[in-house]
Formats: sequence, structure tokens, C-alpha cells
Amino acid sequence: MADPVELAPDYYLSNFHALVDFVVARYEALLSDDERQFYRQFRALTTNSQRLYVRLLSRKGVPSSAGALFRQHKLAYGEISDLPAAVEELVISGLLQRNPSLALAEILPLFTKHELLASSPEPLPKTLKRPAVEQALLAQQAAPIQNALTVDEPLVAVQAAAHFETFKLLFFGNLNQDLTDYVLRDLGLFRYERYPLEREQLPFKDRAQIEQHLRYYDCLAEAECALAADAPAINALAAQLPAGIDGDRTLHRRLDRLRLTLARQLERLDALDDADALYRLCSRPPARERQARIAVARGEPAAALALCAEIIANPHNEAERAFARNFGHRTAKKIGDGDTWPAPRRHKPPTDTVALPPTGARVELLAAEHLAPSASDDHCFYVENTLFNGVLGLAIWDILFAPVPGAFFNPFQVAPSDFRTPDFYPQRSAALEGRLAELARGNLNRWVWQHFHEKHGIANPLVAWEALPESLLTLALERIPTEHWLALFRRLLGDIAHHRNGLPDLIRFPAAGSYELVEVKGPGDRLQQNQQRWLAYFATHQIPHRVLHVEWATP
Repeated sequence: MADPVELAPDYYLSNFHALVDFVVARYEALLSDDERQFYRQFRALTTNSQRLYVRLLSRKGVPSSAGALFRQHKLAYGEISDLPAAVEELVISGLLQRNPSLALAEILPLFTKHELLASSPEPLPKTLKRPAVEQALLAQQAAPIQNALTVDEPLVAVQAAAHFETFKLLFFGNLNQDLTDYVLRDLGLFRYERYPLEREQLPFKDRAQIEQHLRYYDCLAEAECALAADAPAINALAAQLPAGIDGDRTLHRRLDRLRLTLARQLERLDALDDADALYRLCSRPPARERQARIAVARGEPAAALALCAEIIANPHNEAERAFARNFGHRTAKKIGDGDTWPAPRRHKPPTDTVALPPTGARVELLAAEHLAPSASDDHCFYVENTLFNGVLGLAIWDILFAPVPGAFFNPFQVAPSDFRTPDFYPQRSAALEGRLAELARGNLNRWVWQHFHEKHGIANPLVAWEALPESLLTLALERIPTEHWLALFRRLLGDIAHHRNGLPDLIRFPAAGSYELVEVKGPGDRLQQNQQRWLAYFATHQIPHRVLHVEWATP
């Protein structure tokens, strides 16, 4: 990792330039006339005015119908030498509005309680709480109060913020990120892989696609209020969601996620028909699971069993299939058809119990010391989810960051945008299958060590560098057979979002050779479902494993 550096006082302006210039260079044809004008207006400003605008654009301000609102006298930035001149230039350019015409209620949040009390033509008790003070002011004539507050206090409202939202969407691919990613890079806290970002590989192809993404985020912003209201409000919001764009998997995933949230609340409100209709529009779990549960709640067990059978025949992931088997069995049993749906068989892993004295250390570390005492030649590492994910990340590094169309929006991604989705493997299946075949021929070590040395310290969603010391990596590659690595990789790649977790806590390398995976459970702890599925998979592929229950030894 690079040594941290001290940022320039106006580092944020350089980052803003990089963002808007990147978007214009690649997406200018997709920008609206107003968005292009916004860019030209901003670029024509003097440096001080640009600094002030970016500062205000990055701050929350007081929301108003005119834009984010600020008191000019409260603005102070050391790197802006002549702030009044900067404000004046921004007002002339149209990027700030001075003293916009606003209702009194919109400007009151800008002032302190003391200032509000002083502005009242009628004396108000100082003991009043702030909300009561505001209500008392709003009950009076607005003009004298507003004049008292603003006579020597210019207010400014930021303009064109919505245009910058489009720029952020095109750069980040979402409206949740901000310029912090640049700061992390500049401070030396993150190093990012380099990948091509040519126009033909970028995700957004036309203006209609941009508008649908923006509409989705508008709906997302309204979701909290709708969810707190009632079923009609939720249904009204659901009806406003964009239809989606063919081939835009990112937008479809986001729409599914929001529909699932809305439908789940409809269930809680007992609007089962509305919830079911919304679930039917979703293509990701747990939509079918919820439909099956609704069918049972409506007294339609046959429909629920049909859905369970459909899931088992074509599951989206292992968790969905496990649900269908369990829920199908319970549902069939209730209607006297248990023989058709036998109870799912559960793998019972090898299990040991050991009593250890509590020392305050993590139970996994105590277990590791027990399994490989320092006086022995055995080795035991606390790896949890880091070892197998990390070796996979090293083995497929170049494929992970390959220029798949739509995978990368900007230079600051730790992973491709579809990394945690069902699309990750199908989009790269040919390259991944080719690499797995190559590893089967004995090339695992070559790829792992090559990327370990060439890429060390660069961010990778599968690789936790601090958890992959060379000593551990060397032993793991020496002791774990290739067929075990391949079995582990295939399960991880089949559903990275769910399978990258739940792996055993420890890996033990006995002095005599081979290896063993050990899941540690402290007092009162139980196996989670994803851990149980991993242990069952180990049994299927003859991967050595066991569960170690730790009890506290009494003095």
C-alpha cells in the first residue's frame, strides 16, 4: 500500500473536474442540452467560483423549493480568497440564486432559536422549544419576520444540482457513491486495478436508459414514505417504477430489489393479492418463496407445492432450493401428503467437543492453539472466508477484471458491477471454464503466485491481502489437492454472493501431511444454514472437515 499523502486544499475540485470531464468525454451525446450547458457554465468559471460551487454542491444545506439553501455570511473556506466575488460570479452564471422568493417556513431552519426569537414582532417566551417557536412565527405575519431575518443576511440557493445527479449516475453507475473514492485513492488507502473504459464497453447506451435509472432513484427516494403509509401508497409507487431496458441487468436487479421490499410490506399489511402480483414481476429470490408462503396463507397448498416443485426443478440458488424442499415437506405433511415430499436429509459432519480455559481471546484462536500447539510441528490458521476466496481471486484475477461490456463504470471499482449477481459467471463462462481446465492441468500455482506478486496491494473483492501471508499460501497450495481446489472454486463461482461466506474458521496442516477444515463453535453457538450447506458439500467431494465445539473448562 502506498504511503499516505497530504491532500491539496482544493483536492475536491480536481476530483470534480475528473468526474465531469470523464462523463463528457464518453457520454456527451447522451447528455441533455441543459446538462451540457451546466458543464460549459461550470468550466467557464474562475477557480474560486468553481471551488465554492463544488463545496456547496457537496454540502447538504437546507432543502427548499429553490434548491439547497445557505446563509452567505456563514460560508467560509480557507482556500477561497474572495468569497463574495465567487458568490457574485455564480449568481451571474445562474449556478446560484441569491435571496430566492420562499415561504417563511422554508427559511426558518437556517436560523438559530435565539435569532428566531429576536425576529418575532410579538415577544415569545424563551422557554419555548424550537418547534413551538417556529409554529408561533408561522402564525404571525410572514413579511416582517422574513425581513428581520434576511435584511442583512443574503441567502443563496444552489442551482443545477439535478444535472450533476446525471453526471454522478453516468460515472458511478448509481447515486449512492460520491467523490470519496477519489479521496481514498489520493490518500493511498486504496489502489485500484486498471481496466479499459472505452465507449463501446460502457453501460449506458441511450438517453432512455439514463431516464429510467433516474426514475428508479426518484422512486427509491419516495419509498420510505410509501412504506410508512398504507397499501394504496405502496401500490401507487410500484406503478410508477420504470419498465426496465432489455439487456440492462443492473436496472432489472435494482427494480427487483425495490419491488421485493414493497411487496414484503404489502404482505405485512395483509394485502396478499397486491403482494403476490408484485412478486410475480420479480425474477430473483425470495420472490417465489414469498409467493409460496402467500399461497399457503390463502389456503392454497396445491399452488404452494407447485411453486416448490418449480423451484426444485430450476432453483436460482441453493438457499432457494433448500427452502422449497423444507417448505414443500411441511406443507405436504399438513395436508396428509408427506410421503410425496419426504423430509430433506441433513448431513451430520464429524464433530468433537473440547474443554478449554477461557482467556479472553477469540474462541477460534484458542481452538487453533489447541489443534496445533506451539510446541508441535502442526500448523493451524484462522482463515474463515479469506483463504479459498483469496486463492480464487488470485487464480482468476485477469478474468475478474476483464473488459466485459457494462461491467465497469469508472476507474474506481473494486469489482465489476455484476460481481455479486447471478450474471457474473454466465457473462464470463467461456473464460472461467478455460481457466478451470488449465488449473486442472496443474497450473494453479503459476497463476496464483504470478498475481500474488504482480498485484499485491491492489483491491480485489475476493482477496484480503492481510489474511494471505505467504506461509499460509505456500502450505495451502502444497497440501490441498487440485481436485479439491476445483470443487471449491466451482461452488464459489456458482453463486459468489452467497457462497463466499460460511466457510470454516480454521485450516489445520498436520505435521504428517494433508489438511483439515475445522468449523469452531463456542458455547451456545450453532451452525448456520450456509455453514451446513458448505459442510454437506465437503462431504460430497471428500474434503476433510469437522466441527469442533468448545466448552469452557471449569477451574
